[in-house]
Amino acid sequence: MPVHELLALCAEAAGTAAPWLAVWESVRGEVSDRHLAEAAAAWEYGLLGDQLPWDSWDDEDESGLRGELSAWLVRHVPERLRAREGCETLLHRVRLIGLAGPDRWEDPHWPGHRY
Repeated sequence: MPVHELLALCAEAAGTAAPWLAVWESVRGEVSDRHLAEAAAAWEYGLLGDQLPWDSWDDEDESGLRGELSAWLVRHVPERLRAREGCETLLHRVRLIGLAGPDRWEDPHWPGHRY
C-alpha cells in the first residue's frame, strides 16, 4: 500500500493527520523523501481544487484535514524535494497550494486543472 494511502486511512480514523505528519517530518532520507514526492504528486490535484485528495467519510472533518495537509505540504515539501531531480513541476504545484483565489489560478505555473 502506498504511504500516502496509509496516511489517509489513519487520518480518517483519527480525524487528524497531525501525528503521522509529525513523524514523517522527523524521518529524513532517500526513502522518506521519495514517499513524500509520491504523496505530493498524488495529492496536488485535489488540494489545488480545494478538495481533500481522498474520499472522506466525514464531510465535516474534510476542510480541517485538507487545511492541515495543505499547510504541512507547503511548509515541508519544498525543502526536502529541491534536491531531487525531476521535482520542479511538483514544487511549483505545492507552492500553488499555498496560494488562494486568482493568485493561484493566474500564476504562470497553474497546471490548467479543471474541476
